[in-house]
Amino acid sequence: MKIPQDKPWILAQNKALAHGIASLSQDELLSVLGAPQRQALPEHLADLPHDGLRSLKQSGIGEFSTQYQVGIGLACKLAASLELGTRYWSQAPVFGHALNNPETVRCWLRTELRDRNQEVFSCFFLDSRHRLIRYEELFKGGLDSAEVHPRIVLQQCLSYRAAAVMLAHNHPSGHPEPSAADHALTQRLKQALALIDVRVLDHFIVAGNRITSFAEQGWL
Repeated sequence: MKIPQDKPWILAQNKALAHGIASLSQDELLSVLGAPQRQALPEHLADLPHDGLRSLKQSGIGEFSTQYQVGIGLACKLAASLELGTRYWSQAPVFGHALNNPETVRCWLRTELRDRNQEVFSCFFLDSRHRLIRYEELFKGGLDSAEVHPRIVLQQCLSYRAAAVMLAHNHPSGHPEPSAADHALTQRLKQALALIDVRVLDHFIVAGNRITSFAEQGWL
């Protein structure tokens, strides 16, 4: 089917359904918001809980549409609104910029990892002046764990010629307290990276809107 050129939101909606709302450019998000509204906002959405919005980010537009009995177009509009808000409030760390402001890192991690429904372990690779070389999600797991291989972290540090790292992972359960396994892993990584003169500056745990910093707690 040929898409009329004056209806770019249809292409944007199809792209969002296939690849997720985050795959859309800003122009595409705005085109979705500007699409004609065929369905009035259902009354039951007026009291949509936060978990409902979280499910829209986690499960995708199709599943949200089915669960809350709204049309694809309206679900896309809600998702586009959330995505634009996310991009406005969260500026990703920039390559070559020093990560000297912990609150900036916290804000970005909170937005990036808060609503994941699986545990993700990531790493900021930094140079000797703590300037960002690369941010990378290295491991993904289930609801309450992700298997982390220190050897892979070391290999990436050597590959990027990093002088320091900041570690981060999320707790989909919503509990910000590190487990005994989290403490043990942090110490293993700290000791292993010390062998190649790479410092572990911090380890952040993201749990909902709360973030625990190992450095602030004196655990490093």
